[in-house]
Amino acid sequence: MQLNLIPQKDLKVIKARSFGGSSLKKRRKIARPLREGLVHHVVFKSRKAQGKLSFYAHKKLVRDLLKERSRKFYVEILDFVNMGNHLHLKVRFKDKKHFQNFLRTFAAILARKITGAHRGNKFSTSRDQSVSKFWDGLVFTRILTSRLEELGLSGYFEGNHRQRELGYKEREFYLTRWNQFLYRLRQRHASRLKFSD
Repeated sequence: MQLNLIPQKDLKVIKARSFGGSSLKKRRKIARPLREGLVHHVVFKSRKAQGKLSFYAHKKLVRDLLKERSRKFYVEILDFVNMGNHLHLKVRFKDKKHFQNFLRTFAAILARKITGAHRGNKFSTSRDQSVSKFWDGLVFTRILTSRLEELGLSGYFEGNHRQRELGYKEREFYLTRWNQFLYRLRQRHASRLKFSD
């Protein structure tokens, strides 16, 4: 998500429903906002996930682990995109504690399996530098509270799928058209509300 492109008033609302990620690090000391039954956008990110450590190089492991952990903790995976150094998930859950356990255990097991790290044996990058942390920071989560937000996320996921398969230019071309469509939809929605008052 490109936070610098979002109007300030909308950004405050997004931040109130978001947690984690590199852009929102200062919110670490508050409780993660989660709403049972609503759709959430989740992002796991690691700059170290490149080359042999890339999530895309381990796509079967990622898919299988997602399936196994989501079943164990009753989390519904509505969609997901593997971008190599980060994973986007669109999820829904009925129990907050189960979902928190899903986030924690999925991140820990995936990092351990990809790096081969275990207690007393930290993994190394290709330059042989010892690294203690695999993830960039806390997992990012955002609550989606409207159908329009869900539509926006669906388009964003499709753009990322296209980037993965066809390249960055195709992603940008698709997202430009998708955002124009969403803008028209918002305008129509706003005018309906105006006339119903």
